[in-house]
Amino acid sequence: MFLVVLLQVMVLNHVNLWGYAVPLLGVMVLFHVPLNAGRIGNMFMAFFTGLVLDAFSNSPGVAAGAMTLAAFVQYPLLHAMAPKDAVEDALPGIGLMGKYTYFAYIAILMAVHHVVYFTLEAFTFFNAMDLLLRFLGSYALSMLLAISIELLLSSKEK
Repeated sequence: MFLVVLLQVMVLNHVNLWGYAVPLLGVMVLFHVPLNAGRIGNMFMAFFTGLVLDAFSNSPGVAAGAMTLAAFVQYPLLHAMAPKDAVEDALPGIGLMGKYTYFAYIAILMAVHHVVYFTLEAFTFFNAMDLLLRFLGSYALSMLLAISIELLLSSKEK
C-alpha cells in the first residue's frame, strides 16, 4: 500500500478536474487492514499515513484527521460487513467479502474520509454548494479509480 501513498503524492495531488474533482486514494491504505488488527494500532497507522500525505500535499492536518476518523469507523464497519466465519487474520477483499459487499465497504469508508477531508479543508459551511460539488466530484473520481484498482488487483490474485 506504500505504492498508493506514492501515487497520491507524486501524481494524484496534481490532478484537479474542473476545479472540483481531486482523486484522494490515500484512504485505500485502510481497505486492506486484517480483521484482527487492533483499533488503536489501525488509527495510529492511519494518522501517520495522513501526516505523510499532509507533508507532501501542503495541507496541515487535513489528511491526518480524515484518515484517523476513517480508521475509527473502519473497525466496526469491517466487522459488521465481513463474513462471520472469516478467519481472524484474513484481509478484506473481493474474495473474502464478495464484490458488492466489498464495494459497499469501500464506498462507506471513502465517503466518511471525503466528508471529513473537505469539511476540514474548507473549515466553514459558508460555501455549502462549493463544498458539496468538491465532495461529489472527488468522491466519484476516487471511487472510480479505487474500484478499478481493486478489480485489477483481484484479477491478478486469481
